[in-house]
Amino acid sequence: MRLHRISLAAFSATAADAFSGRGGLHGKGRWHTPGRLIVYTSAHTSLAMAESLVHLQRSNSLAPFNRWEMEVPDALISAVPVLPASWARDQRSTQAFGDAWLASGSSPAQLVPSAIVPNELNCLLNPTHPKFSLSWVVSGPHPFQFDARLTRP
Repeated sequence: MRLHRISLAAFSATAADAFSGRGGLHGKGRWHTPGRLIVYTSAHTSLAMAESLVHLQRSNSLAPFNRWEMEVPDALISAVPVLPASWARDQRSTQAFGDAWLASGSSPAQLVPSAIVPNELNCLLNPTHPKFSLSWVVSGPHPFQFDARLTRP
């Protein structure tokens, strides 16, 4: 499966940086609590952009970003889980799911639904899983700029 990632250029100059998961150590996300190595990717560049935008404070001057693509073998990706109907409103439950998935070591990649764009998928990566590989990176870094119309207050 082709996955897409958009991240701050300052933290993603190399594939090792972009896919280290270190950002998860410092902050929580929809699918994890702080202190965990985790990488968020999306099934499409446009979804990766939407997911990134939701975390940015509106600004006329955005820091540089990089875009990456990764091809993860389908056999190593866990299917979308069955989640309760309230999952998009209950971040604690999705964080508990993600934390449990990371702790289990069951797979290097886990498909999850996007809370930003219904019916689209994100994919979590566990960079500490023994089958995780930077050899999956097929493209990047490519400078990425958000259209200014998306970032106006």
